[in-house]
Amino acid sequence: MFSYTFLVSISLIIAFLLDQFLLKTKVYQNKKFYLLLVTVIFWQTVVDNWLNGRWGNGSFIVGPYGQEFYSGIRILFTPLENYFYGICLIWFNIILFEHFTKKPAKTKLI
Repeated sequence: MFSYTFLVSISLIIAFLLDQFLLKTKVYQNKKFYLLLVTVIFWQTVVDNWLNGRWGNGSFIVGPYGQEFYSGIRILFTPLENYFYGICLIWFNIILFEHFTKKPAKTKLI
């Protein structure tokens, strides 16, 4: 059975390969990408920790996570893998947006 940690790690590798070599959008080289990631991580921390632990009172909304599927590393109440999932989600969306909105190069027929 695949663990969440393994799947998220593979997703990060696929995002990098897609960004660098396949679609060649090179989103990760833009400084604005990292500013967006900081924003995403901030809001993910707020929302995930509220959903996963109500900021400390221990009443789970989503439910407890099975330790056998995660690395065991948590930031407050949120497993580290959730942050990597959020990064992959945003990264894939930006890669696809950049790829599909890029203007085709004009070529001369004669």
